[in-house]
Amino acid sequence: MDINQIRYLLTIADNDFNLTRSAEVLHISQPAISKAIKDMEFKQQVKIFNRRKGKIVGLTRYGITLVKESKKVYEQYIEMVSKLNELSENSNGTVRLGIAPVIISTVFNDALIAFINQNPGIQLKIIERGAYELQRMLILGDIDLAVIVSPATVEGIYEDLIYENTVRVWFNKEHRFNDFTGPIPFSEIEKEKIVTLTDDFMVTFQLNKRFKGDRLKPNYFLQTQSWDLILNLVQRDKNLIGIVAAPIGKNYSDHAIKNAEITPEFPWKISICHTMNSTEDPTVEYAKNWFLKYFSKYKKISIDTRGAS
Repeated sequence: MDINQIRYLLTIADNDFNLTRSAEVLHISQPAISKAIKDMEFKQQVKIFNRRKGKIVGLTRYGITLVKESKKVYEQYIEMVSKLNELSENSNGTVRLGIAPVIISTVFNDALIAFINQNPGIQLKIIERGAYELQRMLILGDIDLAVIVSPATVEGIYEDLIYENTVRVWFNKEHRFNDFTGPIPFSEIEKEKIVTLTDDFMVTFQLNKRFKGDRLKPNYFLQTQSWDLILNLVQRDKNLIGIVAAPIGKNYSDHAIKNAEITPEFPWKISICHTMNSTEDPTVEYAKNWFLKYFSKYKKISIDTRGAS
């Protein structure tokens, strides 16, 4: 078991086996914590939890012993991390950090500046790729950490949620959506000419999944890797709409563009990901914990849904 599995196990036990509450405490999705449970029992080749009608209701005899010993291990781990933090100014090494391009320019730029300034002994190598490529590189050991739009889709990757916002629909102030009050339904979005990111972006994958689930067929006018092109086209053509995450609009200031939430809500969640092997390096583990602490002050950020970005 790695330290994150131990942390998940202890959190589940401390929250009366309520997976929803445990996921909130851990800042991860419920599917992610369910996957972690499955991995723990598979790798240990024993039954850790008692279940009734598929719902976890307690610990097996093995699980009770495992929780007891895990508490000792986790206390030692916290002590070790504390000592590492005290020595952070003298930390040395290299961390290969993969980040999706959209994320680095909207959510991560201030964090990168702060990390480099506070940790001059650590060389941070940034690799910009799409979510699928970053997960492949993480599994292969070509990078140490990956920052992607959640959820991770590759087995063997563990993630911690660090930031949450929403995907929104963007439109010209003369577009008919400007007359709507409240969120825009997917059934209305289907009727419009859509400009959004290419299929290798997780947001578009999730968008297509939602359309398919509602048996809707989107009309993609253009797909691009350039978020600013999406908003530029929306600004120039009142017949186009854009689908991009809310924070992207912060980099684009034009009162000719409006935005609105989508219904059902379309979350945009960012996770920092690692594998069991990648965080064996103390410098990588320190960097991961540094970013987790940095982003712990952020909650879901909202902006005026009817105004400009």
